[in-house]
Amino acid sequence: MSLRFSFLQAFNQSVNRILNQQADTFRTQNQISSGKKILVPSDDPVGAARIIQLDQEQSQIDQYLDNIITANNRLGLEETQISEVQNILFRLREITVNAGNGTIGQSERQGLAAEVQSRLEQLVDLANTRDASGEFIFSGFSGSTKPFVDVGSGNYQYQGDEGQRFVSIAITTKVAISDSGKEVFEDIQAAQNSFFARPNASNTGAATISPGLVTDQALYNGFYPEDYNITFAVPANTYSVTQKSNGAIVAGPTAYTPGQPIDIDLTASRGFRLTVSGTPANSDNFQIESTPKQSLLTTMGRLVEGLETLTDTTLDKATLDQLLADTLTNLDFAETRMSEIRSKIGARFNVLDGIQDMQDGIKLINSEILSEVRDLDYAEALSRLSQQTFALEASQQSYARISNLSLFNFLR
Repeated sequence: MSLRFSFLQAFNQSVNRILNQQADTFRTQNQISSGKKILVPSDDPVGAARIIQLDQEQSQIDQYLDNIITANNRLGLEETQISEVQNILFRLREITVNAGNGTIGQSERQGLAAEVQSRLEQLVDLANTRDASGEFIFSGFSGSTKPFVDVGSGNYQYQGDEGQRFVSIAITTKVAISDSGKEVFEDIQAAQNSFFARPNASNTGAATISPGLVTDQALYNGFYPEDYNITFAVPANTYSVTQKSNGAIVAGPTAYTPGQPIDIDLTASRGFRLTVSGTPANSDNFQIESTPKQSLLTTMGRLVEGLETLTDTTLDKATLDQLLADTLTNLDFAETRMSEIRSKIGARFNVLDGIQDMQDGIKLINSEILSEVRDLDYAEALSRLSQQTFALEASQQSYARISNLSLFNFLR
């Protein structure tokens, strides 16, 4: 009886050995067909964990490289637009110098104003540039908000925020991919103490206000940094000018004529001039706020206003001379700002190039390590398959011979 069981045990061992050899052969065949050493984590738990880690690192590097491409495209677009702005500034300087020629009169200056207006519209288009995804590149975090909006009479207001967008290009490295329109176009040092005019958000009428002109800089400086309000009374069709700090009336009530310049008399002489056009509603209000800075769009809008409206009288010529001198200085400040922005963009490009080289290097090293851990050595695998196939065939032939022996027949 024990002999019978020993033969059965030998029989089962032979079958199991063949099955194991078949499994090893099939596994090697699967390795060859897939090109991978590790087919399931149990083949090599340490190696499988290392593969997962390396795959995650490679995915992260790919994301960083995609971010670098995005950053390069975004910054390239911004640099191109800033370069176009510089071209506009160059032409504006030529026009401003030409406007100061004492031999030309108001009609010729109005012709120059038409070109400045065209250049202003071109600048607004540049400032409202969208990227490939349709977002405005100069609106800060508010990518869906149009940064510069025409509020009428050649006056533009910034609607974006002061945010600056960043993207990650390495574990601890981020790079800015935008500059807000406020920094690029708004917060530029003015040649003289200045102001900006804007409608109150609660206005319900159809009136607009021009950028305005300082008509007596020394007089304006004496009251700087006072702010003013222009408030309309309808149907009386009058307006009053008050100081914002104490409500004191500077002028008015004065009859309102649409399109007629409003000269703010700070004393017996004019201090600054604005033009309100259209039909205001009762209690509509315009705010005149002092500032040491001046938007590039305001600089251009004031140049248009001055060239169009200032006559050849002695007082207006003095205002024009001061306007042109200030415009040239303001254009210098604007050019300096554009150069600063381009320098920042250039520095970011340098960072992107350096980090891209680093990420490409890390990715190459990781790929080599990943290949060592995961990829199959075909020569070794084919040799192993040949040996396994030979051993399997030998085992099968041996089993077939042994299974036909009389003792096995007897046991069956």
